[in-house]
Amino acid sequence: MRHRRDVLALGAGATAWWAARGGDALAQTSALSPARLETRLFNLNDALSPAAAAEIVGTFKEAAKDAATGGLLVGRNLNDVPFATRFEWIYMIQFAPTAGEADAVFQRFESARAQLASHCRNTAACTLDCDLPPRFAAAPNVKVRHTVMFSFKADASPDDQARNVDAIRNMGRLPMVRSYLVQPASPTVSGPDQMQWQVIGDYDSLADYQAYASAPVHLQIGPDFKAHTSRVAFLDVFV
Repeated sequence: MRHRRDVLALGAGATAWWAARGGDALAQTSALSPARLETRLFNLNDALSPAAAAEIVGTFKEAAKDAATGGLLVGRNLNDVPFATRFEWIYMIQFAPTAGEADAVFQRFESARAQLASHCRNTAACTLDCDLPPRFAAAPNVKVRHTVMFSFKADASPDDQARNVDAIRNMGRLPMVRSYLVQPASPTVSGPDQMQWQVIGDYDSLADYQAYASAPVHLQIGPDFKAHTSRVAFLDVFV
């Protein structure tokens, strides 16, 4: 599989956004720095009351803030499209790649993460190690963030995988897309919830996201993508 490292594949709108900040959309690397981005989609246990669920998520959010050197996003799904496993919650945290067990702040985050997991009935996760803009997880000024995680079937050939990843990357060129991240999961992270790839699209409005979702180029990749993926999860959130 080809693991391209062009972290942000930007559409025309995003190109103008970057240009207004003094650089070329695809060449501006000075604003990027090595970071770890951990994304988890999750559903809390059904037996929890709304008040208890809010308290659990709020407690995790407070504990995670100190570890979030590049921003923290915690939100609920705005998309009501039925899916095999419909996830209700997302957290996305960006922190320095050097954070580890020796860091007391990160240890507290890991404890909070384990406590949250104890209240979940299912989860999907993807951790990336790549170059990201400062505070990417916080996504300032973005209105809608579309997150997709997926894994390929065991019998999907390298060509099948490369063709689908390239088709997904190509959607980042649509004019209504503000920014687009397509990255393979970190090889240093594993676990039953870990997915192979993560896609993150940012949009300036719900209308822009809906235009992206209904674009012919988006709809056309569906059959090939479904034929070669074993696990897919997605969630949309107002940032």
